[in-house]
Amino acid sequence: MSLFGLSKAKTRYGVIIDIGSGSVLASIVHSDPNKLHPDILWSHREHVPLKNISSMEQSAKAIMTALVNASMQLDAEGRKHLYDFDSKAELGEFQCGISAPWSYTITKSINYTQENDFEITNELIAQLYSAIGDKIKNDINQDEVLSALGLKVITRLLMDLTANGYHINQPEGNRSNTLGISQGTAVAQQHLIDAMDEIHDKLFAKADNRRLSFILMLYTMTKELLNQNYDVCLVDVTYEATEIGVVRDGILTYCTHTPFGSFSLAREIAQIVKIPLHEAFGYLHTEKPFAFLASLNEKQKVDVELVFEAYIEKITELFKETGDSLSIPKRISLHTDIKSEPLFTDLIGKAVTRNLKTSPIITTISSKIIDLCYKDQTENSSQKNVPPDTALLLSAQFFHNKDQYDTYEYF
Repeated sequence: MSLFGLSKAKTRYGVIIDIGSGSVLASIVHSDPNKLHPDILWSHREHVPLKNISSMEQSAKAIMTALVNASMQLDAEGRKHLYDFDSKAELGEFQCGISAPWSYTITKSINYTQENDFEITNELIAQLYSAIGDKIKNDINQDEVLSALGLKVITRLLMDLTANGYHINQPEGNRSNTLGISQGTAVAQQHLIDAMDEIHDKLFAKADNRRLSFILMLYTMTKELLNQNYDVCLVDVTYEATEIGVVRDGILTYCTHTPFGSFSLAREIAQIVKIPLHEAFGYLHTEKPFAFLASLNEKQKVDVELVFEAYIEKITELFKETGDSLSIPKRISLHTDIKSEPLFTDLIGKAVTRNLKTSPIITTISSKIIDLCYKDQTENSSQKNVPPDTALLLSAQFFHNKDQYDTYEYF
């Protein structure tokens, strides 16, 4: 899949929704195949109030409220900006990316082996692909925790095909005695999917409805933009969660998360320093996120450093859950709020070092998107058309390149 092979695609308009752990983004984008990046015609992020939330149920209700509020603004303000741009525009696609803890991404592989060579057919691939899907559904139903969440499959991604151990792109008609298939499946909570479907059916019924996990988008864009066809660890830091994805030999093999993100850090710091929550959050979103420690008394400084240490340890333990017996990859693809990149590059880097006993190679995916796809703006020292919202930056670029991703299947 080539980043620049977009000339055969058509001009498209779409709605992009990003459901994060502590906020909801709504936007309208225009994709011109002759450009490296889409045009963001309108966007709005609705934040969950910065307050202490004691349970997942409370968090879910707050996200639902944010989703409703964002959709109302989308229907009113968003449509106006669309028609100001093009009075004849039609919104043909509705793309919703969902982050942890509201979505889970499960990966499975299957190997079909015969003593003698057999012909690889589309029918055989479809049968094996379906068998993996059935296996994932059964695993969810048998897992008490996941089953209680009422999860629904929203996306399946064919990640890899191998014949006799070799990666293949055009398998049909070839002969082999072993065929391997790797599939990624994204699932999300039913009540959230129902809410999204209601918004789609009421406001954008004619648009194609596509839902997927944010980690799958991060996986796809990392492979494409960073040319990471081998081993890499994906890290997505949101307001209330940190999710990781382990990629082995170009295949996303395992995903997990911890319910602790940038808002979580800010809450604990605010309580220690006795300052408003938004002020603590602001400290963490600067080029020098640890500079505020110099203004604290000794006890406060020690206690805040313990907060950072506790987060590093949480991520260190998370990195031990790789789904196999291997350590996490040294290369890291990091996504977080662009203003918090200095903070989490440091914290994630320390967690990786504790696991590997060596320094990681961390690439911030947002910076890479800007460098490669918005170079017409950056070369002219203008950031006017570069979205400041990093989740929108990635989701919109995924939308822009969508026609290349023919191995995605949406439900």
